[in-house]
Amino acid sequence: MGHRLVTRLFHPVVVLIGLGACFFGSLILAATFFPHGYDWRYTVISSLASPRDNPHAYWIACAGLAVSGLLLIPFAIFLQKPLEPFAPKLTAWAGKLFLLGAISLTLSALIVPGHYRILGISRSHEHLAQISSVAFCLSLILYLGAILRLPSSFCLLRVAAGFVVILPVTALMVSRLFLFLAYEIFSSTVYHAVKVSLWSSLALWEWIGAFCIYLFLGLMTLEGAATGTRPDE
Repeated sequence: MGHRLVTRLFHPVVVLIGLGACFFGSLILAATFFPHGYDWRYTVISSLASPRDNPHAYWIACAGLAVSGLLLIPFAIFLQKPLEPFAPKLTAWAGKLFLLGAISLTLSALIVPGHYRILGISRSHEHLAQISSVAFCLSLILYLGAILRLPSSFCLLRVAAGFVVILPVTALMVSRLFLFLAYEIFSSTVYHAVKVSLWSSLALWEWIGAFCIYLFLGLMTLEGAATGTRPDE
């Protein structure tokens, strides 16, 4: 009875729903208390977890991000089960990077932005958040490589996963490249205009990245549920 209850609680679909509620729910709730209104297009997620920027509800964002990081950890196992037989090396590295991203996200949420240091390193929150973002991005690219090695019967999953991963990653790279070229080639006026544009907004890409990660996990979870895959099989 106990084992069955634990299995149900840690079923990928249940964890996915809990992840969405914790991450998006807590941030949306914290945003409602944000002074002068929260503009998700230009204000980074870390501002919601900052006692300086969001004094009345920063703890809601911190708690939601920390729990979300913990809920992401099981997906390193959930994703490994169906993909490992077809691409063991890619899946192994993807799992390690995904786990690194989840742990870094949890630690970044436990460190109040701008207040604490780890091993004497300043801006520990920002560094952990950056590590988390890069690790998740690389892990999804490797997972996509493993998905492309699945049998032809998974053609729809290949297309959907490719769309979720390749499109935002390509758009982000083009955005950063255009910003770099504006700095190196064009005048400071052009560079400033590009830098403050929505296309170059870090906050926008944070939210797009978070949504794409959740959508990717949703695709894999629904595919596993449709084919009868279980995390303990």
